[in-house]
Amino acid sequence: MKNAGLLIAIALAGVFLATILFSGEDLQPRLAPDFSLQSLDDERITLSDYRGQVVVMDFWATWCSPCLKSFPHLHDVVSRYQGEGVVLLVVSLDKSAQRARDYLIENGYATSNVLWESLDAARGVKEQFGVVGIPRTFIIDREGFIQYAGHPGQLTYEELGKWL
Repeated sequence: MKNAGLLIAIALAGVFLATILFSGEDLQPRLAPDFSLQSLDDERITLSDYRGQVVVMDFWATWCSPCLKSFPHLHDVVSRYQGEGVVLLVVSLDKSAQRARDYLIENGYATSNVLWESLDAARGVKEQFGVVGIPRTFIIDREGFIQYAGHPGQLTYEELGKWL
């Protein structure tokens, strides 16, 4: 009986955590923390470089199955607004840049806006954004405010379109 109570508590905690991690949040917009990371193409990228554009920022890793499953959807949503001032930045939490690069190239994704300098640097940005689990996606408006935080699979064309 004692174990049944513990299992119920764990299940409820899991449902609560999944609700937080996999749904878009109603949040109070806050200024996105600025950061600087190296891209997989060895270019220094700073979030403030994109002020005036809508930034969709995704935290992911090749070892994260939900990340890989949501990647095509995220790219589809963002590509719909290509040429309208929307940019996708993805922060890899892989242990090596090569692993992320290989996955992206094998699957036909560009590497220019994929950020990975070191695992410690990527984790630092992850902490600045308050990310507790991945995948995690943010929409940062043209003025630099976070307007959306949620699972990339839940991001819709309409949600992104609100910030253009």
